[in-house]
Amino acid sequence: MHLWQLCHLAMVVPIADAYYESDDPEKVEKEWKIMRKTAERLKRNFNFLRKQKGKLSPWKMNIFCFLPLPFLANMLVVTFGSSFGDKFMYQHAMKAPDEMRELHKQFYAYMKKMKKCECKAKKVQ
Repeated sequence: MHLWQLCHLAMVVPIADAYYESDDPEKVEKEWKIMRKTAERLKRNFNFLRKQKGKLSPWKMNIFCFLPLPFLANMLVVTFGSSFGDKFMYQHAMKAPDEMRELHKQFYAYMKKMKKCECKAKKVQ
């Protein structure tokens, strides 16, 4: 369950960040730089978790590790511009900005902590 929750955060935090960084959140899919940055963040988050935990949950989240950035960014453009994106991403991000910002803060603090633990562990070995 813990790994699934981390993977969920690895995905929803960059998605919410995209909306908050946009001047026009309803049309964020038209902002290529934000879509590219979101793709980079997703790839980084999932690669980090995969490296730290040895796997992702659910398994299909591995797609973020293997898709090329331009393809992933184009998929985000389509997803953000879809009715699914509106209903499940935009609406939630706009209704819960404080929650999403807190999740952002805690998730990236967790990643930072994990990086420090990894460095210390390598020095000891």
